[in-house]
Amino acid sequence: MNAVQLQLPGFATTLGHRHTQYAVPLPPDGVPNERHRMRTHSGERRRALVMQDDLFGALCAETGDLASKTGIREPMAAEHAACNDGGGALDEPVDGAIIDPTTISLPANARARVAGDVVVCATPPATFAEALELLAASDTLPAARLKDLRRDVAWIEDHCPRNRDGSAAAPLPCDPAALRPILKSLKFDRKKTGPKRFYNIRSSLAAIQRKTGWLPPRTPRRPITTSAWASLLGMMGDGDLSRPTMRRFAVFCEERNVAPGDVALDHLDAYHDALAATNAKAPDQTVTTIKARWNRLCREQESFPGQELPARRNPNTIRDDANGIPPSFTSDLNAYIAKLRKPGPFEKGFTGPAAKSTVRTRGDILALAPHRLVKRGWPAASLTSLAAILTPTAVETILTDYWEVNCAESGWTLGAEATAQALAAAARQWGKLSAAELEQVLEMCREVRAKHRGFTAKKLERLAQFDDPKIERLFLQLPETLWRKALKFAKAGKMKRAADTAKYALALAILFDKPLRVADLSILDLALDFARDAKGKITGVKIAYGRASKHAPVVEGALSPQTVRMLETYVTKFRPTLLHDNSTALFPGQAGGHLDSRSMATQIRALIGRELGVDVNSHLMRSYVGTVILDEDPRAVALAQRVLGHQNATTTLKFYAAQRGRAANRHYAELLERRRRRLRTSVED
Repeated sequence: MNAVQLQLPGFATTLGHRHTQYAVPLPPDGVPNERHRMRTHSGERRRALVMQDDLFGALCAETGDLASKTGIREPMAAEHAACNDGGGALDEPVDGAIIDPTTISLPANARARVAGDVVVCATPPATFAEALELLAASDTLPAARLKDLRRDVAWIEDHCPRNRDGSAAAPLPCDPAALRPILKSLKFDRKKTGPKRFYNIRSSLAAIQRKTGWLPPRTPRRPITTSAWASLLGMMGDGDLSRPTMRRFAVFCEERNVAPGDVALDHLDAYHDALAATNAKAPDQTVTTIKARWNRLCREQESFPGQELPARRNPNTIRDDANGIPPSFTSDLNAYIAKLRKPGPFEKGFTGPAAKSTVRTRGDILALAPHRLVKRGWPAASLTSLAAILTPTAVETILTDYWEVNCAESGWTLGAEATAQALAAAARQWGKLSAAELEQVLEMCREVRAKHRGFTAKKLERLAQFDDPKIERLFLQLPETLWRKALKFAKAGKMKRAADTAKYALALAILFDKPLRVADLSILDLALDFARDAKGKITGVKIAYGRASKHAPVVEGALSPQTVRMLETYVTKFRPTLLHDNSTALFPGQAGGHLDSRSMATQIRALIGRELGVDVNSHLMRSYVGTVILDEDPRAVALAQRVLGHQNATTTLKFYAAQRGRAANRHYAELLERRRRRLRTSVED
């Protein structure tokens, strides 16, 4: 078999590996001159690129990094893919010929990469250092290939987070379960080490794992063989980002003779275990994506061959029907929650509709309260209404149970404070208590106060990522960087990819101008939530009362001219590609209406991590903005409060803004220098 028989693109019969369009003729006299030699050298370089491109297609190489969701030849090709699995035995290459490296002429490094995976040991080694020693002793790899593997393993070890005492991290483990969190925690310069390079490093690790028995050999792409699974995948469009993930699950089920109509949660658990045994980046998220897309297809497609998968209960939560709580309690609680959402104009104790987050939190706390009482010996039959858990004795029992379970070692927590606030509010609004009993309950709840400890350790760790001026500069330039990429994709005709990139570029630009909560950012409506001038041009954000997530009187903020121009271009050029109905939402969702806030938060976090290599969620941006304001001016608490939209400055200082030690030292140094100058002036006078 040769290259011509395989009909590989770019390989011709007469020119061997040369591409016809790059053939360089000799001068008329037949003697190569300097110009001809330069042209020949340039042509050889172009032919090398052609050969490399042909080799990618011929060797059935993956054009997408299934672990980081980036492409090899187009590193950002699948930037918003919903699946995160890859790097192991379940990885699938694209359709193409499978080349036998022993029958055609290929470079030595290519033969080494496509050769069969020969396991060189009976017992898998614990670390990559041991694995490399085994590979070196086995003499199954060329020296150049072994050198490349050592280099890639050393790169990972150099970028692993160090221990808290500053010592080097433990040797890099080969076990995929232990390796996965390490790869996730890597912090490196994404400009110096791009997606393609990082993909190659991960591929080297997977190659070592396959040759030492940690991963099974790679297999070619397996076609879908049953009509039921083929029809199911046919219901998902080619542009559906979750289709590749669903296809891999379909192959997994077909290999086990599981039809779509027989799929249950147990099969998802088995697929999760199979992914966890590979270098899959996030098995949990992959299975969640499959389940969500499966249930959505089941609701939308009448001919869907499967059944809707039930919701899985959290084993750490108490079931609603546990402990024999009377149904009348649940009915009374539901009536109270409905009143919280929409109180009447003359309802005592209700000041207006509660925010969605307040309704959700208070409902969860009150639903758990009767189970705490039953655990402490109260008869379930006596808890027939919400008022039964709001008496002074019941409230004391609930808070005592919370203390013993969650607070005995560290004191009252924020969760305990939220529980006390929910009980106090319900007692005022629904308790039917006498004045003396109500005061007793309120006094008890006022004593539950969490000690303010400033920012959490996790938040401080994430904010510390911006201590590097280079990272902070790239972070502030990220909207502009993404916008340039969107324009580049649009110019290349990749409108779906361009629209997705432009969407998050605009979202980040708005967050920098006005640090909205992600729940407010996702629901922005072109017809309702923007301030306009006399000519109708958008000038800022203005979310009216009742639409904001926290029920603030109004959420407003100006947008910079650059953001306004970006928004206008997005609306006219990119937004139509994302629309699925006649919605006026700024960020349309796939099912119509606006984009889900959780989806937006997940994508923003993944995008920042992919571009900058830092862990920043969308809500941390509010803390970042508040902290930056106080870093620049410690007296600007009112400014931080106004920008963040808080009605109380205590909330701003307690949870969102704090002057960091570096900034405090800088201001102190400036103050000390001013005092020195003043003293020198007074002495000279």
